[in-house]
Amino acid sequence: MKKLFVLSVAAIALFAGEIQVGHGTFKLKGGFIGFSQEKSTDITTYSIVENHKNIFSSGWYYGYEFTWYDSDTLTNAQQTIVSTAQSMPGMSAPTTIPAIDYKYQGLDVNVVLGRDLYSKNENQFFGLGVLLGISLPYIDTGKSSSNNDSLSDSTMNAMEKSKTKISTFKIGPSFKTSFALGGYVSVYANGTYAYQTGRIKNDYANVDTHVNGNFEQFEAGVKFQPFAQNYKLGFITLKPRLYFTLGYRYSYWKLKDVYINVTGVEFNENTTDMNMKTSVVYAGLGYSF
Repeated sequence: MKKLFVLSVAAIALFAGEIQVGHGTFKLKGGFIGFSQEKSTDITTYSIVENHKNIFSSGWYYGYEFTWYDSDTLTNAQQTIVSTAQSMPGMSAPTTIPAIDYKYQGLDVNVVLGRDLYSKNENQFFGLGVLLGISLPYIDTGKSSSNNDSLSDSTMNAMEKSKTKISTFKIGPSFKTSFALGGYVSVYANGTYAYQTGRIKNDYANVDTHVNGNFEQFEAGVKFQPFAQNYKLGFITLKPRLYFTLGYRYSYWKLKDVYINVTGVEFNENTTDMNMKTSVVYAGLGYSF
């Protein structure tokens, strides 16, 4: 899947845009049984981006971001809790949840259409717009090799590998701004806050439910544009702009009232919010006409 994504974004890049590679931290909390504490692991991102492009030299602009997320394995440690489903009347019987490995992957797509409130050139502007997007992540789960078998044999034997698929649609306000520091360097910042709605599905845990929540994203970076020459081809003047970026992006997904039990043991648990956060530093190479 990753190879197909990389080939697709490379093809899109032929029509101008930016390719970014990032690395940072992924954090997960809630939603899954026993995940009351936030856990984190490393994550790598691959993106194709057009941050801000005016439409036919007008004050209207568009932007897009296609990002593939690929995390390292995140392990929730083995723990003992009370299962009311297994206890005798009037008593509480403890049981052991095995250590579970989680791996987060998936595609996130954001498209922005907006209008500049201030614009001097391609590197100096401030605009407001509307973001439309989809998130299509999935989380693979399975028993971890770190289990103490003597304590969790029955639970481990019941548990299987499973995949939790998430699909949400997003809409919300967005801003984009950039300020030139000279002929070659500019700084930029983008932000959005969106409502999202969609579904979570896990066949093994017998989950197929509608979810709502919110999505937030903020990024800031530096753009270095050392090559900005114009080329005349007859009556046509081409203005290719090769540039490099170095930036930071923070993304936050919140899904309300989620309960996914992938342990294979029945528990009476309440729903809880699922929070997923990514913080990455990225480097990019792009060009525009």
